[in-house]
Amino acid sequence: MLSSGFLAYTLTQKFADALPFYRQVGILQRSGADISRSTLSNTTIQVYEKLSPMIEDMRKELFKSKYLQIDETVLQVLNEEGKLNTSKSYMWVIRGLIREKPVVLYHYEPSRSAKFLEDWIGDFGKLSETLFTDRVSGIIQTDGFESYDSLLKMKSRILHAGCWNHARRRFFEILKIDSKNVQAQWIVKEIGKLYAIESKAKEASLNSEDHLSLRQSESKPIVEKIRSWMNKRMVEVAPKSSMGKALSYLAGQWEKLLIFLDHPDVQLDTNLVENDIRPFVVGRKNWLFSGCPQGATASAGFYSLIQNAKISGIDPYSYLRDLFKSWEKNPRRLSINELPQPVGN
Repeated sequence: MLSSGFLAYTLTQKFADALPFYRQVGILQRSGADISRSTLSNTTIQVYEKLSPMIEDMRKELFKSKYLQIDETVLQVLNEEGKLNTSKSYMWVIRGLIREKPVVLYHYEPSRSAKFLEDWIGDFGKLSETLFTDRVSGIIQTDGFESYDSLLKMKSRILHAGCWNHARRRFFEILKIDSKNVQAQWIVKEIGKLYAIESKAKEASLNSEDHLSLRQSESKPIVEKIRSWMNKRMVEVAPKSSMGKALSYLAGQWEKLLIFLDHPDVQLDTNLVENDIRPFVVGRKNWLFSGCPQGATASAGFYSLIQNAKISGIDPYSYLRDLFKSWEKNPRRLSINELPQPVGN
């Protein structure tokens, strides 16, 4: 039986410090501790099963918030039913608010289809009080991945916001090849002005009403200028050229890119949730794959807990250690109230 402190330590090493179990085993063996990788892996799954009700509560509450960002990245999982071990699976990351506190949820799925979100969306926006009319229950912000469009186009009460950074990125790619491309320089500069306005709002700590007013007075004219430029250039360039493809992406995302103008809570881009993915990507480079679907699910759960501890300003090791000790003294169904709470709360 592994102690609470040791479990917290080894899980923090893997999911916060990106140290795979096989390397931890080597370190332990040099210290005279004989613990196998399979023991660590199996224990991780068993411990997650105790924590899973808390993760499920977090998911339900998260989808009651008014605004979510969603992104995904590739994951290799062995021993998935009906799939080759070389097949791609995915880790999805969802960011929102619970009780006005930022919360991040990681979720493993065998495919890149966003269809699994359909059941989750049922409660989306139910706790919204400030943003939405009877017509709109919430906003989901994503990149341009088509699966989100397929899912959300039938959800008339959910606004689908786009990402200005993804739109700008395609013009940056043109400048990498042709740094003197005047048209690419212009659009990158104009989108940069939108970001400068957001920086000004942040520095001034504007409330929602003033932030909306700033976007309407300063950001909207820039967006209208970009629209006119886009429509003109679309008929002037070859569709299959780099500029044509960048313009096609911009035009295809256009209605989604306008959402931020009317909703001050919506970010210009999905950078926040993309940053949430990075700890997982760093870990993936070291441990390469999950040995089974149960392990991938457990990994998603522990990334959720550890990243939320970080967001809350709490040491992940201390949080897990105290949580495990508390459960040992009082075995119970862990609830959302035992999620990491911001320091000072």
